[in-house]
Amino acid sequence: MIVKNADLNGVISDIFIKDGIITDIVAVDKRSNIVDSENVFDAENKKVVPSFFNTHTHSAMTLLRGYADDMPLNPWLSEKIWPAEAKLVPEDVYWGTKLACLEMIKTGTTFFNDMYWCIDSIIKAATEMNMRLAVSATFIDIGKDTDKLIKELDDTYERVSAIDNPNIIFTIAPHAIYTVSEKMLKYSGKFAKDHDLFIHTHLSETKKEYDDCLRDHGMKPAFYLDSFGLLTEKTMLAHSVWLDDDEIKLIADRGATVSHNPISNMKLSVGKAFDYRKMKNANVRVTLGTDGCSSNNNLNMAESMKFASILQKFAYNDPALMSAEECFKIASFNGAEAFGIKAGKIEKGYDADFLVLKSNIYDMTPGFNVYSDIVYSVGNNFVDSVFCKGKLIMEHGKIEGEDEIISHAKKISKKFIS
Repeated sequence: MIVKNADLNGVISDIFIKDGIITDIVAVDKRSNIVDSENVFDAENKKVVPSFFNTHTHSAMTLLRGYADDMPLNPWLSEKIWPAEAKLVPEDVYWGTKLACLEMIKTGTTFFNDMYWCIDSIIKAATEMNMRLAVSATFIDIGKDTDKLIKELDDTYERVSAIDNPNIIFTIAPHAIYTVSEKMLKYSGKFAKDHDLFIHTHLSETKKEYDDCLRDHGMKPAFYLDSFGLLTEKTMLAHSVWLDDDEIKLIADRGATVSHNPISNMKLSVGKAFDYRKMKNANVRVTLGTDGCSSNNNLNMAESMKFASILQKFAYNDPALMSAEECFKIASFNGAEAFGIKAGKIEKGYDADFLVLKSNIYDMTPGFNVYSDIVYSVGNNFVDSVFCKGKLIMEHGKIEGEDEIISHAKKISKKFIS
């Protein structure tokens, strides 16, 4: 595959791809003849940038978009979200995930770290949409049969491990310290270590979680999680708003990663701004997530970048904090790096995950700085085409089956929302 005439950092270039990897980048004034074939994509002087890595979401929550807005977190979960989710069947999750994939691809995301139920449905949807996926064996066991969940985890691992798809990463996902028992947290830590797995969990989203953990366990949440071996270089911590300096240092020492979800945090009013400055100073890797559509209400990483950057500037009275280019790196390179994927840069030797941007659109005009335009300016209609691991998964805004996906999602949402 050759992507020709691409505007790469102001230089019109040809990008050569083989087996999903960028093998060469040649400025057009130094090009040899390119034979026109079905393996040549003409970028027509459009700008090309790395794609986004969404490091925390609940994909099939697209089916709950707009269902339970303007509520505090705990009643939102217990009175609306969890009762609605109890009505979902695997087929629903399949179509909800396909809708999520459609939305993410359209807005420039090629990878998502998902935490949801019906894992086989999620894998099927992501595979059909040609996306990268970190898929979680997700569990909540407070008030449930823990031994049964342990057996299900073992069975799920064996089944998913047998899937021959390099774009699928299996992770273990204890939902949170307040929804998972000590027995299951301990088992999760050992299971992750024994199988060298990534770990995905919510941590310190609210002050209540922090206070309750200190009261019930005599430890702060990060230390409590660490006591079960769940803070590692392969851990992705969602939210992590209510952390003190000792906890941030612990996370840094363990090499764990934090997924910042600014829109969800603000919409659910978790009580304070994510402390990016302290995270950065402690050398904690920070990535970006959208969270699910019931708390965001979209999966547009460009919009999440804008909120992330502006929230930091406002909260700390520092207009230079989290610059556009830095924020873009958080949403692309940092997310890829956290999962051991060599992407997030358009350079020789990197995976070919990148976006071809639309040209001559009003919200990227006059076009002084592409990172500034994407972080601060664009809406949801700025991506022309998307490459994921060298495969063209959206061409000139078209994705196969789009109308069918939307139609099924509409029908399903009417079925289980009363």
